[in-house]
Amino acid sequence: MAEIGAKDRFVNHLKIDFAVKQKKGLPFILASAVLWTIMLFAFLTDLNLTAKNVIAMCCSALLMPVGMLFGRILKVDIFSKDNPLSGLSVVAALNQLMYLPIVLWTMYAVPDKMIMVYAIAVGAHFLPYYWIYFSPTYFYASILIPIASLLFGIYFSQAVVCVSFVVFDILICILLCLENKQAEKYLKAIAETE
Repeated sequence: MAEIGAKDRFVNHLKIDFAVKQKKGLPFILASAVLWTIMLFAFLTDLNLTAKNVIAMCCSALLMPVGMLFGRILKVDIFSKDNPLSGLSVVAALNQLMYLPIVLWTMYAVPDKMIMVYAIAVGAHFLPYYWIYFSPTYFYASILIPIASLLFGIYFSQAVVCVSFVVFDILICILLCLENKQAEKYLKAIAETE
């Protein structure tokens, strides 16, 4: 039993260390906020729906480079290899690509619901980060964003879905900053006791 407790403590320490070094994925949430804002502006224009959907898909392709830019600004090594959880984090991020065919199908089959389906897929992919980063923010986001996106997508315009995602991203950024402060204090307290 003591061995299991030691393993749990070791894994928890790895998770907290990784969360602090990665700022709990904050660079990518900031990138997401910027890109969803661009999508919002696209959906507020007089462009035809196909052009708006193509702009949204192009924005999704920019997440990695814009996230890397925010990583540099925040001094986060997003490809850090000094923690074994780094590989798991990459797999969790790439998992979102598995939903891309569904989004692309929606783009052609039900184009006025494409952004809703995309928002549902993006929101749902946050769930593994709840475990990876010890983050209740990601847990609740993975539930609330898909539900809100579904409801807003059914009853309102695609622009409303974009606005809601921008609001969720801003809220997530604020909550992650608070979580990061707590995690840093925890690591500092552990370092002082060792």
